Amino acid sequence: MADVNMADLTLEELTREQPESTDPEYLAWKRRQIEEAVAHADAFPDDVLTEEEVWKKRGLEY
Repeated sequence: MADVNMADLTLEELTREQPESTDPEYLAWKRRQIEEAVAHADAFPDDVLTEEEVWKKRGLEY
């Protein structure tokens, strides 16, 4: 993955829609993250929070 200095990015660059990545390393990492999260949720269902619980924990309204 490319190294990016976040301080050099503008608000527009950080908020505009970006095309899907085709970087194989990123795609493999992303897939691993999802597979690990699903496996954890299956193994430990009591750890899974609802959307409402996550929003409340972060101080957001539903």
